[in-house]
Amino acid sequence: MQIRKRHLCMLIPTALLWLTALGFATVYDLDISLVVANRMSVYGRFFEIAGEPPAILFASFNFFLLMSYRLRCTKLTVRDKLLSALFALFGVGTVFFTAIKTFDYALAWLDDLNVRFRLDLVFFLLTLLIAAVISTVFIITALTSEEEKLKVFYPIAKSCILAAVFTFVFIWVFKLGWGRIRFRDMHGDYSLFTPWYAVNGFTGGFSFPSGHTANATVILSAVHYLRFLPQKADRFKPIVYAVLCIWIAVVAFSRVCVGAHFLSDVLFGAAITIAIVYFARPKEKV
Repeated sequence: MQIRKRHLCMLIPTALLWLTALGFATVYDLDISLVVANRMSVYGRFFEIAGEPPAILFASFNFFLLMSYRLRCTKLTVRDKLLSALFALFGVGTVFFTAIKTFDYALAWLDDLNVRFRLDLVFFLLTLLIAAVISTVFIITALTSEEEKLKVFYPIAKSCILAAVFTFVFIWVFKLGWGRIRFRDMHGDYSLFTPWYAVNGFTGGFSFPSGHTANATVILSAVHYLRFLPQKADRFKPIVYAVLCIWIAVVAFSRVCVGAHFLSDVLFGAAITIAIVYFARPKEKV
């Protein structure tokens, strides 16, 4: 009962704030973008690069935790070997995907700034090297974790992975079905604007909802691990929540500032992921 009351105390004011913001966005979506959108915004372009990696790398590490659990905490059947190989593949894959996408966003920004590098291949190889180092560190950390901790972390790691996967699937289902054109793709023809509640079908527009915001919000699943902090560190939990929420808000608004999304897009991107993180939370008593 106490847990439910605590959830309600957090949920009700958050829902009211979200609904207020949505009401504002419903009326002023286009006007807000007309005022703040700037494709060359340093703030917007920086978080276009840095907004998603923390959450995706966090998901990658959870893949490696699942891998380590299957290798070290079970009888190591053929099924365990296959699953551990699959988890390792997804873990390494998401690390390299994140590194390459980050490189692409950075290169696109440099291109828009008319900054040309003759060493693009060198920087790309450096990106791959960094991804390889991150993967190695994650694998070693997961494999050297205590077995008792792995058994406790396993359901939480599954929860975090499910949140990440469902977020990706749900967001792209909405994007494909809604077909809302991005503000920066209108090129001044604002007759192309449609409100968030208008379903346009497959048009090639991917504004609604914001994928960057949704993916950044996946980092909220990290709060499932807070239960393992020492009791004397409980006072720091609200700070962690605040930092994560501020990070999500900063990334979300950066998408509006760079003209990639409208305010309603980022509101729904965050809301969809928050709902998924909540419903995918670990049910096991750990």
